[in-house]
Amino acid sequence: MGFPFETATWEGVSGPIFMGLGTAWPGIFSVIAIGLCIAALVIGQKAEAKSYSKYKKYGKSK
Repeated sequence: MGFPFETATWEGVSGPIFMGLGTAWPGIFSVIAIGLCIAALVIGQKAEAKSYSKYKKYGKSK
């Protein structure tokens, strides 16, 4: 069914309200989200490694 736009209540609505259900979009969005998460981890690791090597090079560790 879907959201009853003509009324402001949810009475009589049955089933999922997500319009992309039963299509490929949930999978596509999941793949995009996984890719963004992996990119954030890789970029963050590179930045941390750069900061750590800078500290180790110039700083004095005990």
